[in-house]
Amino acid sequence: MKVTIILLLLAQVSWAGPFQQRGLFDFMLEDEASGIGPELPDDRDYEPPLGPVCPFRCQCHLRVVQCSDLELGTNPLKSSGIENGAFQGMKKLSYIRIADTNITSIPQGLPPSLTELHLDGNKISRVDAASLKGLNNLAKLGLSFNSISVVDNGSLANTPHLRELHLDNNKLTRVPGGLAEHKYIQVVYLHNNNISVVGSSDFCPPGHNTKKASYSGVSLFSNPVQYWEIQPSTFRCVYVRSAIQLGNYK
Repeated sequence: MKVTIILLLLAQVSWAGPFQQRGLFDFMLEDEASGIGPELPDDRDYEPPLGPVCPFRCQCHLRVVQCSDLELGTNPLKSSGIENGAFQGMKKLSYIRIADTNITSIPQGLPPSLTELHLDGNKISRVDAASLKGLNNLAKLGLSFNSISVVDNGSLANTPHLRELHLDNNKLTRVPGGLAEHKYIQVVYLHNNNISVVGSSDFCPPGHNTKKASYSGVSLFSNPVQYWEIQPSTFRCVYVRSAIQLGNYK
């Protein structure tokens, strides 16, 4: 009887396959295939863990956060906190927004690849030509809700492809120079400033044969200028009268 039992045990051992060394990932895959895993809570009581919110204008995938363009608005930034050339290495950067901060000037050394620059709601008091030098691709410049009283001559010449200029809600006393010579600018917001005089050559070149894009929007309302004193020839390069927004000073 004992001999019979021993023979049966030996037969079972001989039928078993040879042992194979297995790695950690083999066991993990086996567990996933077999459905073995940690017990999950009941769906009725389960609440997903709260994780970090994906930053604005970014795409988040697992542990990868892909951001295009340097969205820095609503931070306690000061001009001294942005080093000269801080964005210079970003050769494909097209959009920068630094709004509602404490900066008092336009950052220096911005990348020439920029097409949009939004600096609204800051404490900028002056637009100097040097800060816009080299921004040949800039199409939209937002400087609303600052304290700008002066736009240096030559500032717009440094942005030859500018289409939109937002300078509303500032402290300007005159129309910025260079608009008449600019070929592509189409939208200029100047409302809610201190502009008291508009000259006949502030917006349009003197000759009618000069190549210049027609304005699609010019806002001058809420300025102390008397709109009935503006010469009709002032907007001779505007082909749609509804593009001009005038009004009495508040």
